[in-house]
Amino acid sequence: MKPRKHLMDEMRNPGRATPEATRAHLAAFAAHGPQGHAPLGRTGLLVSRIGFGSYRVDDETPDHRQALQAALLSGCNLIDTSTNYTDGGSERLIGDVLHDLERDGRLRRESVVVVSKIGYVQGENLRLAIDRERAGSPFPEMVKYMDGCWHCIHPEFLGDQLERSLGRLRLGTLDACLLHNPEYFFSDAKKHRHGGALDVLRARFYRRLGEAFSFLEEAVRRGTIGCYGVSSNTAGSAADDPEATSVSFMLKAAEEAGGRDHHFRLLQLPMNLFEADGALLLNTGPERGQTALGAAAAAGLAVLVNRPLNAIVGNRLIRLAGGATDDQKAGTIEDRTAELKSLEDEYRTQIAAPAGTPQDAIDPFFDLVDQIAGLPEQIEDLEHWRQVEQQYVIPRINHTARAMGQDVPAGLQARWTQWWSRCLPSLEGLLQAIAREATRRSRSRSALVSEAIDPHLPAARRGEPLSRKALWVLGSTPGVTSVLVGMRRVAYVQDALGVLAWPPLPDPLEVYRRVKRARVK
Repeated sequence: MKPRKHLMDEMRNPGRATPEATRAHLAAFAAHGPQGHAPLGRTGLLVSRIGFGSYRVDDETPDHRQALQAALLSGCNLIDTSTNYTDGGSERLIGDVLHDLERDGRLRRESVVVVSKIGYVQGENLRLAIDRERAGSPFPEMVKYMDGCWHCIHPEFLGDQLERSLGRLRLGTLDACLLHNPEYFFSDAKKHRHGGALDVLRARFYRRLGEAFSFLEEAVRRGTIGCYGVSSNTAGSAADDPEATSVSFMLKAAEEAGGRDHHFRLLQLPMNLFEADGALLLNTGPERGQTALGAAAAAGLAVLVNRPLNAIVGNRLIRLAGGATDDQKAGTIEDRTAELKSLEDEYRTQIAAPAGTPQDAIDPFFDLVDQIAGLPEQIEDLEHWRQVEQQYVIPRINHTARAMGQDVPAGLQARWTQWWSRCLPSLEGLLQAIAREATRRSRSRSALVSEAIDPHLPAARRGEPLSRKALWVLGSTPGVTSVLVGMRRVAYVQDALGVLAWPPLPDPLEVYRRVKRARVK
């Protein structure tokens, strides 16, 4: 998606979320009950226990716009985004929707908490960073982790990015600004084997973190942000992990930057049924006697959890949601592969050979077909398959087929057209068959996870979809303020927000322990 400057960047709403407006707004959704919302730490704001996660939304997809509108009008008043999500498209969508709903009198800006994050240097921001380097004024302390993905939390970069973020969001004040995965500093040192001993690296890391916090404290004083925090994928990691971050050290850095009245208010980290170390592992605090959630709660920090339905287990993705497909006539992968192999033989003998078409003009298409047929072993579930299909498979099919068709002589065009009319249904059938296999795999894993956790759930809820049960466990976990869910369609919004009315589980930690003991591959 090509980044663009929003025409309305400078027409910013000067408002900000307020305790009074957030409380009044959520009071209108009585069906959710008191368990459907929670205080956002010590900010005074009240937020829904399910938040709108904006990782994969953009301003060019109508479904995303409709989903965000539906969420905001259905009792979700927390939105989480980042400057790098869809290269700014996520923030633009949020700015547009908030502007339109307030203009139409359907929602007050002051009732919604907007969180964005800064740190990643990708896409347009990477081009900006490279241009600055070439001009002799690079952003300081840039972490060049890999081609296409740099990282920076230096105040000069934060200042540049905060202004751009506010422009895209069309806001005068960002309610909360988080440093986005600052542990890339450790990841880079590990990857490139530089930086020296771990204690030296950690001293440098928390020095950088403190300087970033000092900038954010000043931004609070200026009124451009309401508070700040950190989003870290390693806040729940073991204390001796070389890439781990520590909640207690973050709090120390905040106090050094802003005194005892500092404005460090939020922690974000990944959590799901499989990855629950944030709630279970003692890794921080005095004598490392606290969990990340426990340390956050003791300090009055709000905790937002991400990746609630996407678990990383042994370097594999497990989707904690079932799937469905109506492609009942797809046939098997083997059947469709055999059809396509027969069609390949026909093409090579009856079209390519008479035309004298060179091998390298037709091999890419049939090589691609072989690759597609081998994909099921790498596909985790239907959601994963749809992403691969739309972003890689279909564009590659279109490209290679178009190139192959251009090499067919005029005298064989009719035969090519007739051949392609038979090949296309077989290709579509192969894609549908893979979707069915992905769905079967999702349901098999879902059944194993449900078998592990259902004994600890009320009987009335055991028949609910795994996605809802997973969100319910997270939302019931002590110390968790809000669960960020990727709700890119209205149906996802309705499914997720339905959990807000459920009373909290009495012992969610035992559910995590049971999942750890379950053998789910």
